[in-house]
Amino acid sequence: MKRIVLVGLVALVALIVATVWWIKLEPGPPSIVFENAKDVVGRSGSWDIDVRAKGHPALRTIDVRLRSGEQVFPLQAVDLSAEGSRETERRVHVEADLVGAGVPQGPAQLEVTATTDAWHLFGGTREARETRNLTIDTVPPRIDLLTTQHNMRLGGTALALFRLSPDAVDAEVVVGDYTFPVVRGYFADPAVALALFAVPQNMSVDARPVVRAVDAAGNTQEVGLPVLIKDHKFPERQLTIDDAFMQRKVPEILTAMHKPVPADLKAGYLSVNRDVRRESEERLRAITARSADHPLWTGVFRRQSNAAPMSAFADRRSYLYNGEVIDRQTHLGYDLASLRNAPVEATQDGVVVFADYLGIYGNTVVVDHGLGIFSLYGHLSSIGVQPGQAVRAGDSLGQTGETGLAGGDHLHFSIMLHGVHVDPVEWWDPLWMRDHVAAGLNSQPRAQSAAAEPAAEAAADAHGEAQP
Repeated sequence: MKRIVLVGLVALVALIVATVWWIKLEPGPPSIVFENAKDVVGRSGSWDIDVRAKGHPALRTIDVRLRSGEQVFPLQAVDLSAEGSRETERRVHVEADLVGAGVPQGPAQLEVTATTDAWHLFGGTREARETRNLTIDTVPPRIDLLTTQHNMRLGGTALALFRLSPDAVDAEVVVGDYTFPVVRGYFADPAVALALFAVPQNMSVDARPVVRAVDAAGNTQEVGLPVLIKDHKFPERQLTIDDAFMQRKVPEILTAMHKPVPADLKAGYLSVNRDVRRESEERLRAITARSADHPLWTGVFRRQSNAAPMSAFADRRSYLYNGEVIDRQTHLGYDLASLRNAPVEATQDGVVVFADYLGIYGNTVVVDHGLGIFSLYGHLSSIGVQPGQAVRAGDSLGQTGETGLAGGDHLHFSIMLHGVHVDPVEWWDPLWMRDHVAAGLNSQPRAQSAAAEPAAEAAADAHGEAQP
C-alpha cells in the first residue's frame, strides 16, 4: 500500500515538474526575424519584425530602437505582459519619421530585443537581441533640366533632357495619370537622361508634366517641365450603325475574342465598342511596355503611298442607330484608304512586336521604332510579317482590309508612345522631327553603345525575340 502511495506521489511530482517545464521553461531564447528589411532607409522607416518564443513560454516584451553612433532612438516598445497576452509569437510593424526624430544621415543599426516570461534554472531572464546594419538617407535625388520651354498641343509629343544625380535608381515623366519611362545611357555623360512624353488628347491645357526621380531609400524628387500647351479642337463626326453592319461585325469580333455572342445585336455592338475597345487598348499598353533604348528610325516617318485620309486623329464620334445616339467614343488614329487589299507599308525602320488579331483593330501589326515610339496598322486582310522581324521603311507588312470594327476596306494607322496614342501628323512632319526630336537627340555627345545598330540586332536586344 505504501509502495503504491509512493509511486503515485512520484508520478504526481513528475507530472508537475513536466508541466512546469512545458509551460515555464524554454529550450532557448526567442527568434527575431526581419521581414523585407531594406539596406537603405529614407525619411520614413518601415519594418516588419517577427518574434517567436521557443517552447511554450509567452512573449513578455519587444523593444525596437535605432542606434546611430553614440545616439539611441527608441522606435517602439511592446509590453505583452501588461496587455495580459499569452502570445508565443507576434509580428511588430514599425513606422518611424526618421527626420522628425532627428536621426542623422549615414550608417545605423536597427536593434530588436525580446524577452519571455519563462523561468530559468540559473536565475535572470533570458533575452534575444538581433541587430541589422543599414544606411539612413533622407536626401532626395537631384534633377537638373537641360531643355528649355516645350511648345506642345493636346495629343502632341515632346523630348525632354535632364541630368540625374547618381543615386537616382528610377525616373519617369508624369503627365496626370500617365507615366513615360526615362532612358539613360544614350549619351556619353551617364548622368544625362532623356524621355519622350506626351500630353494625351483627353487632357486639358492645364496639364503640368513633371520629371520624377526616386532613390534606393524611396526619397522622391519632382521637377516641373516648362511646357506651353496649346488647345486643339478635335473633329466631331456622326456614324450611322445599321443591322447589316452589326450582323456582320459583332459575331466576328466577339468570336475572335472568345466571348459569347448575344442574341441582341445592339447589346453585342455596345459590348464591342466599349468593352472590347477598352481591352484592346489595355493589350496595346502591355505590347508597348518595352522598347529599344535608342531610335531605330532613320528619318521622318512616312505616310502610306497613294492613301487618302478618311478621318483624322482623335475624332469625337457619335454612333447613331435608328436615329438615336447609342454611344460616343474617341477614334485614336488615322483612317487611310486607297485600293482594296493595298500593300501596307512600314512607316519607318523598326522591329515587329505584334502580328495577330487585336479586338476592334482586327488583324494588326505593331512595330517598335525605339525610345517608346510604336506604329500600329489595323483592319488588315492579311499579315505578312512575324514578331521579332526587322523591317525597313516602306517594307510590306500585309494588305489593307476590313477586319475588326471597320465598315470598309482601309488602314487604321496609329503612332503610340508606350501605348498612348499621339498625333501622327507631327511624326510625318520633317520640320517638327528636326526641331522637336532630332535637335535634342543630337544636342549631347552620344555614348558609344548608343551608336546606330542594325534593326535585327536591336530586335534581339530590346525584345528577346529570335530572328526568323
